Amino acid sequence: MHGISLLCLMLLMFSLPGTQAQPQLWQPVHVKGQVNVDWYVQPMLRYANYITNPDLMAADKVTPDKASQYLYDRPRVLMQLYMFTGDVKWKNEAIAASKHYISHIGEDGFFSLVAKKDIKYLMPKGLHYYFQLTQDNEARKAIARIYRASLNWEPQYIGSGVFSTGFWTERNQAAALDAAVTYFELTNDESARERIEDILSTTTAMVETPENNWPQRYCPQHSFKSHEGGAEDDAVCSTWMLALLADPIWRYQQITKSDKARTLLQHFGQFILQFGTYTGTDKFAGQVFPKYLVVFDNPQLEELNPWNDMQHSCDVAALLGKALVRQAKLDASCRV
Repeated sequence: MHGISLLCLMLLMFSLPGTQAQPQLWQPVHVKGQVNVDWYVQPMLRYANYITNPDLMAADKVTPDKASQYLYDRPRVLMQLYMFTGDVKWKNEAIAASKHYISHIGEDGFFSLVAKKDIKYLMPKGLHYYFQLTQDNEARKAIARIYRASLNWEPQYIGSGVFSTGFWTERNQAAALDAAVTYFELTNDESARERIEDILSTTTAMVETPENNWPQRYCPQHSFKSHEGGAEDDAVCSTWMLALLADPIWRYQQITKSDKARTLLQHFGQFILQFGTYTGTDKFAGQVFPKYLVVFDNPQLEELNPWNDMQHSCDVAALLGKALVRQAKLDASCRV
C-alpha cells in the first residue's frame, strides 16, 4: 500500500467477505450517528440534488460545458455525501462526476473547459477517492497529469520590482499543494514530497518573515495588487482561501507528523482570531463572520457582506479546528 493519510484510512474502501457485496467505507465516529450532522448534511443534500439534476441546471442556463461550476471538487463532495448518508445514489453520482472530470483533464493536465491553464481547476482529491473505490487506472493517470501541470505554479511570492511575482493567492498555493499531497499519497513519490516541502517552506517564510517590512500577522501576506489587481500595494490575506490552503497542509501533517505543517496551522488559526472576523449588525447582530479579504492597513478596501461571507464560515471554522488540535497537543505536552 502506498502512503495513505489518516483521513484516507477513514475513506478507504474495502470488501467484506460473505454476502456483503458493496464496498464499505471506514467512517469517522460522527458518521455512525453519535453526533447530529443534519445541520451540515441537509444543505449538502439540497445542493447535490440540484447539481445532479440536468433539468434544474438547464433551467438556470448552467450547461455541462460551463467551466465555473467546477470551481470546487465535485467528485470529492459527492463522495463525502455518500459517506455521511450511506445512500448508494451519491456513490453513483460521485463515480459519474469523477468520470466526467477525468474526461476533461487534457494531456497537459489542465481542465479543458477553461481556455487558459488555470491551476484553480486542478482538483485531484476527489479522483483519489474515486480511484480507491474503483481502482480505475484512468483516475491514477489523471492525477499524475494534474500533478505535473501544477508544477507550473511558482509558490514563491515576490512583492515588487522587476522580479515581482505578479498574481499570487492562497487559493492557487492551495491548488498546487493539494496536487502534490494527493500525488504523494497515491505514489509515495519522493519528488512530490520535495515539492510539498518547498511549498511549506515558502509559505512559512511568507508568514514569519513577510515582504516589504510588513509586521508578522500569522498569514502569508501579499499585496492587494497581486491578489485582486489594481494599484494598491497594501498587505492582504484571505480567510477562506487560507482555509483551502490549510486542508492539504492538514492532510500532509496526518501522513508525516510534520512539525512545519502543524506550526503553519497554528499560525493560520491565530490570524483568524486576531484579524480575520467581524461581528454583524442589525439582523446579523451577535453573529461572527469571516472576512473575505483582510486588508491590514487599508480597511476601507474590505467588503464586508454577511450574506456572502457566511458561505465561507464552515471552511474557516474547519481551519480553526485544525489549529486547535495543534494547540491542544501543545497544552497536553505542557502538563506532562
